[in-house]
Amino acid sequence: MSTGNEHGTSLPDSSMATTLHRLTARPRLARPFARPRWPLIAGTALALLLAGSAAARGQSAIQTGATQGPDLRVFPFLGIRAGTPQRMSVSAGVGFDLDPTADPSRPSRELLLVVAPGLGAERGSLTLVHSTGRYGGGVAGGFTVIRTVGHPWQAPANTTYVGADLSILPIIAMGPRLGLLRRVSGNTADRPWLWTLDFGFGF
Repeated sequence: MSTGNEHGTSLPDSSMATTLHRLTARPRLARPFARPRWPLIAGTALALLLAGSAAARGQSAIQTGATQGPDLRVFPFLGIRAGTPQRMSVSAGVGFDLDPTADPSRPSRELLLVVAPGLGAERGSLTLVHSTGRYGGGVAGGFTVIRTVGHPWQAPANTTYVGADLSILPIIAMGPRLGLLRRVSGNTADRPWLWTLDFGFGF
């Protein structure tokens, strides 16, 4: 069936329906932001909450004259790094002093739980640090999970890797970090290994 107009031409009913729909339909609003990365945000918030709670308990114990225990050696930390594949990242986490009675000027060990969102990837790691006790330096090694997002450097996007990394920190927790990780999502035969390299402060 068709409908004529004043010039004698005809317009199919389907075309008329399409035209009317376009005229009456509401415009779709563009999404200004990408979908939030809720798991990473929740992990970061939890790490900061645990660190803040531990610090508050430590301060309370000091004020009341309580004997210092191992739980007082829990501390929060922040960091910032640049490199592959994250491009630029910030980190937050909780540290546990494994030698709570050691002299701060002597070597000690700390265990760190870290989450680090970045422009090109998200990272989570469990890191063991051996501090030299001089100038805040030391070495660190850990187990790492990386999920690439957006436009990572030297890696495909939306891919998960697991592996290990090693940090050399000459002074104040600052220095390079090198890692080797194995691809565990998608086509694992395509670029199965990922070398990571970054430099900055913290973990």
